[in-house]
Amino acid sequence: MIDAVLAAGECHVWWAAPWDRPVESLVRVLGERELERAALFRREPDRRRFLTGSWLLRTVVAARLGIGPGDVVVDRSCPDCTRYHGKPRIRADGPPLHVSVSHSGDRVAVALTAEGPLGVDVEAVPASPVDGPAWSVLTEHERSAVEALPPEERYEAFAKVWVRKEAALKATGHGLRLPPGRVEVSGPADDPELLGWPLDIPPGHVRLRSLEPGRGYVAALAVISTGPAVRVVESRVAAVPAAAPAPVVRG
Repeated sequence: MIDAVLAAGECHVWWAAPWDRPVESLVRVLGERELERAALFRREPDRRRFLTGSWLLRTVVAARLGIGPGDVVVDRSCPDCTRYHGKPRIRADGPPLHVSVSHSGDRVAVALTAEGPLGVDVEAVPASPVDGPAWSVLTEHERSAVEALPPEERYEAFAKVWVRKEAALKATGHGLRLPPGRVEVSGPADDPELLGWPLDIPPGHVRLRSLEPGRGYVAALAVISTGPAVRVVESRVAAVPAAAPAPVVRG
């Protein structure tokens, strides 16, 4: 079982690999809208990442609320269209629970906190040089910081900057509707920090943290909070866990 007890000031992040067995054990707890969206994926690996993330999201929230995963109400409505691809929100009585989901390659992440809106992002480190258009997501300061590194370190450095930006934008719910080039974060060699953006939320209220997704990946977490520093607990689970995972606590 998954332990979803949240102490004050905590944020939990669960890591799983995409489910590689028959998906019936995953889809039986999902909602109709989730299954409809899953059916739209053309590539099977993409579909399995989405299904695993949806299952894990429901499972950790259910453990927190003391209900079944199939009883969790997840709202992914988009503010700009009728598609079911917006920031996930949990509809439940009591204090709000904030969630975020991300997946890349063989990593699936789900984050949960009661502290404030949050975003999580994981990306595989690029195996080839970043092309010209991709550099447009960086500010001049960020690009200079990446280009100052040896060529063999730039792929991971670029990805580190990117996940910090996307985690912050996912926390607000803007996602890529706000051009990433208008968001400035600290350089890849520095502690993660939001330095500036064109939103009313003060950058100092966005708590950025680096996560530990494992070799070949980078990940970041953003929590919007005016409270003290957020304590992050990372756990690794099987897609259908038989026991509570051992947590990895990061101060």
